[in-house]
Amino acid sequence: MLGGLHVLAVAVVGLFALMVPAILFAIGDGMRDLALSMLLVGALGVFSALMVLGAIAGFERRLGRAQGYLTLVAVWVLLPLFAAVSFKTLAGLDWMSAWFEGVSALTTSGSTLLPRETMPRALLVWRALIEWYGGFLALVSIIHVLAPGGFGGLPAGDRRLITAHASDMTVELGDFREVLGHYALLTFGVFVCLMLTGVEGPAAAMLAMIAMATGGFLPFADALENHAGPMAQVVLAIGLAIGTVSVFWRKQLLRAPRHFFRMNPETGLIVLGILVVGLLYAGRIFSVSGGGDLGPILAESLLASSSLIATSGIESRPGFIALWPAIVVLMLVLAGGGIYSTTGGFKVYRIVAMAVHSARELNQLIYPSSAANLRFGRHIIDEQSMRAIWTYFALSLLIIAATSMAFTFTAAGFEGGIALSAAFFSNAGPVYEALIPPVYATDPLNQEWPQLSALPASAKLVAIAAMTLGRLEVMVIFTVLNIRYWMQR
Repeated sequence: MLGGLHVLAVAVVGLFALMVPAILFAIGDGMRDLALSMLLVGALGVFSALMVLGAIAGFERRLGRAQGYLTLVAVWVLLPLFAAVSFKTLAGLDWMSAWFEGVSALTTSGSTLLPRETMPRALLVWRALIEWYGGFLALVSIIHVLAPGGFGGLPAGDRRLITAHASDMTVELGDFREVLGHYALLTFGVFVCLMLTGVEGPAAAMLAMIAMATGGFLPFADALENHAGPMAQVVLAIGLAIGTVSVFWRKQLLRAPRHFFRMNPETGLIVLGILVVGLLYAGRIFSVSGGGDLGPILAESLLASSSLIATSGIESRPGFIALWPAIVVLMLVLAGGGIYSTTGGFKVYRIVAMAVHSARELNQLIYPSSAANLRFGRHIIDEQSMRAIWTYFALSLLIIAATSMAFTFTAAGFEGGIALSAAFFSNAGPVYEALIPPVYATDPLNQEWPQLSALPASAKLVAIAAMTLGRLEVMVIFTVLNIRYWMQR
């Protein structure tokens, strides 16, 4: 268990170390009292984690497979509680709202209960930094724990590009450096491009972090279009698209795109989906508005399509995502993006695998003796992987159904409960807010599509569970809750 404690302590150190840039913003804005409070919270968090690291230094900290799964769940369950302390202390939220905010930030779900119109800029920067850190943790979780364990049929072969092993779970902190460096470099690139398109520096930094994490938190109380013009929206769309692609494949995409798309059809399908959905949104805008300037419309449409497929929920202005029926929007969000990415949802790889497997089963009804290997690009999908994929799919539907019922019992109507469940499970919280019908938008306390700020504590607890389960790929939770295994140890 010392290995798990070591990983958790390092994660806490990383979380509170990111408070330094936010403290500098507080000092720059002349908010010395806030800066001092942030410094105290951050210092206490780092100090407590360092005390744990010092206490276990010198002891063997090796993690087995079962302890690795337990550690992963512990990180995603406990780390938001540390973030919640900062929101309770610094932003004045109640404990349940602060916990919801911490989970939403670290799972990159994007929903927020912070009053952005009055919140100091330093706290908005801190909120964006947590979401960016959560995107990094999501990549590390998939690469080093979930994929080698084969959870949900995730292929482990691409891990060789970083770890030199396909199926061995690794938790050495040195293995995380390349992922962090790559992640930070891409974020900086998006930040520079946003600056060149005229976005203000702090806003550009926050938007770049959110785009690379495929999150949905916007640090503005008003519409995005008031802070980011058409070119900036295109940059954001590209940043979200990059975040949707597998972290292992981005270098290959730049070096040999033709060979890359042939060997990795998932990325081709994602790019095609973004373009098709973007064109359909543009057509919808033209039909509703009767025309307009083509450039801004295409930019808004591309941002909306990238945002949905990246499970972000960012839109240029209120009502844009809701131009399509809610069921279509939720299906896009549930489909999700690429494996080995920060996106939520089922993932394109699994959906194609289920489609190919179903087609083969139907073919064998006519030709019982036929045999065909299932392939998706360079990945061979064996029967064990298919069982894991179908199990993941069934469990996910059960979780969505259960949380939908819980939302309808505690806060919302039937349609609103389904939208809440699908959005939170896909880690795309702002999609729910974008889909609220206008008739309910002016009544935050309505019982059909309530505003997030009006959700009772019980509904927030359900949302916390849905976001955590969605980020942990569902199945690892059931593995850790295998009581028979732990009793036999």
